[in-house]
Amino acid sequence: MARLPLAIASIPLLASLATAQWSENFDSYAVNSQVVNQGGWEEWGPGAGAFVSNVQSRSPGNSIAIAGPSDLVHQYLGYTTGKWVYRTWQYIPSTMTGATYFILLSEYAYPAGPYNWNVQVEFSIANGVKGNFGRGVIGHNTVPLVTNAWVEIKVLIDLDQDWTQFYYDGVLLDEPLVLDHPTLGGGYQWSRGVFGGNTNVNWMNIAAVDLYANNATAVYYDDMSLHAAQFEVFGTGCGGAMPAPSFTLVLPPVSGQPYLHQINNLPLNACIHAFGFGNQTSLLGPLPLHLTAYGAPNCYLRINPESTIFLMGTQNSASFVLNLPPGLQGLKFYVQAAGLDPTANSLGLTVSPMAAVWVQ
Repeated sequence: MARLPLAIASIPLLASLATAQWSENFDSYAVNSQVVNQGGWEEWGPGAGAFVSNVQSRSPGNSIAIAGPSDLVHQYLGYTTGKWVYRTWQYIPSTMTGATYFILLSEYAYPAGPYNWNVQVEFSIANGVKGNFGRGVIGHNTVPLVTNAWVEIKVLIDLDQDWTQFYYDGVLLDEPLVLDHPTLGGGYQWSRGVFGGNTNVNWMNIAAVDLYANNATAVYYDDMSLHAAQFEVFGTGCGGAMPAPSFTLVLPPVSGQPYLHQINNLPLNACIHAFGFGNQTSLLGPLPLHLTAYGAPNCYLRINPESTIFLMGTQNSASFVLNLPPGLQGLKFYVQAAGLDPTANSLGLTVSPMAAVWVQ
């Protein structure tokens, strides 16, 4: 086990983490049943429900099909402080027509309102992935749509610092005309909503998810969850003799205590471990950075490596330990690892996804 002698200045960011957790995989419902009135699901208006499907599923054996008139809602209570991750997996067939939407709201009061939209992202074959991230006019680069595969959608919601970030397939969709948060980086204010004009302080809340078909053909969602932010993995890695290196959290990130995670799938029991506070730019350029030019096709650098260390382990794994000083509650940092594997590519490295870590 290797230890990293890294000193981090105390940052007085206090986190108020609630304990409520929610998840949904649609597997307890009958195939082809209307999900409205099951598991807390409801429709935004008559006839706007959705049907449980086994045509596609990420976890056996069901998902939810959002198609045609579907405008499916699930409400939440008690999410008014803390740092949260809303996560779902989406499958869009290459034959899809129309535009479908993933939406989160901080106010939902059917039928008369008020409503407040805080995440609103459109998905279509024609236009790719487009979201209003704090502005009425979409200024971020259009992201190509991934079809015929399950793709992760992950939304980070920091209600303590009034900030949110939307990740599609591990990549932050950042609006360049919205100023970055001084410590959290790209994103936009949660409370000001998707268009950036709201000023109601009561909107510091996670109230509902809305899966809106907008008369498009079927799009599928599975393995949905809303949970406290602690250790989250983003994007994909690249493998070689073994699958891509992966992380296992062993000791959670608690201020004043040792933090430990394990890096797996290391053919030579060794890796280069990177630590940093940013995931948008690096000395090599914007992130994520494709490493094909460096001899590692299908591999990406996803963090700005402000500190690196060589780790040795056993049984195809190694461990990273960091003694967290007191007073670091709310600190966020990123990690990534590159495993030594001379058979993988000309660079001789396999690369893990990125992980974000929040100190509790």
